[in-house]
Amino acid sequence: RLVAALLLGPLGIAAGVGLAAAVRGLMPESPGRFERQSGYRLVEPLLDYEVAQRMELRVPFLKHRVMALVEEAVRRTRATRVSVYFRDLHNGPWFGINEKELFIPASLLKVPILLAYLKQAESNPGLLAQPLAYTADMSVPEPNVRPSQAIEAGTPYPVEELLERMIVYSDNRAAAALVRAIDPAALNRTFSDLGLAIPEVRDADDLITVKAYATFFRILFNATYLSPEMSEQALDWLAKVEFARGLAAGVPFGVTVAHKFGERRLETSVQVHDCGIVYCPRSPYLLCVMSRGTDFEPLVRTTADISRLIYGEICP
Repeated sequence: RLVAALLLGPLGIAAGVGLAAAVRGLMPESPGRFERQSGYRLVEPLLDYEVAQRMELRVPFLKHRVMALVEEAVRRTRATRVSVYFRDLHNGPWFGINEKELFIPASLLKVPILLAYLKQAESNPGLLAQPLAYTADMSVPEPNVRPSQAIEAGTPYPVEELLERMIVYSDNRAAAALVRAIDPAALNRTFSDLGLAIPEVRDADDLITVKAYATFFRILFNATYLSPEMSEQALDWLAKVEFARGLAAGVPFGVTVAHKFGERRLETSVQVHDCGIVYCPRSPYLLCVMSRGTDFEPLVRTTADISRLIYGEICP
């Protein structure tokens, strides 16, 4: 079933020109002036946009510094490959480093599952109260980073609680119960609506790019796919993610980071990813780091170092 492809086995997502073309109408690539709706804590619904003539000068300088940090991590064998995507969510400037590199998304795929359910709940609010249960035949592997809480097998939970646990604790059992119950067409629509190919099993090393995955967080912040209320709910859960050793470790205590962490251990390598929104008081920004190496801990530290460097430049 699809749950195996999403959570256990390799999942392919074509994320190149098609994605860029599909989202261009929703979220402009160029820096510019944004007109936004106020009144929300974590989302800033996009109302209007005007293209600017220049990109801020600090962005190329910031890319140069992050590139140096990435090259140092590779030179010291802390990582074999690191991809970075940064975007200022108010002014639009962005940069990427190895942004076309393909990685296994692993638990990052729980975000599109969340979007698919919340999209359905907009027209069917009762869906969130529907009880679902994880059963023994939905066997899922134990992750390297184990959640502090996991649902009990055979116990029904409301969909809303399963969504929260899937995101906050990255509970694979909650995700398995949700994926088994969802109409595959609804989940497929989440990908196709954003210009992503429908999930299919393919080469485990050929899956998604850091820039393509960042799209999920851009549509949440801009509230261009879900309603502002549903986008706010999704980001509220993402802001409570208990894993705090990646992006969150690079910002001062108390700064909100709405993010999703993912990791996958293969025979001879490890992949570690962290992607989300850092709510810098001056200007919230999107930061995604995907990495590959031979050891989990150096990859996590590299992600935290990149986050720390960027926060220090953007939010001194």
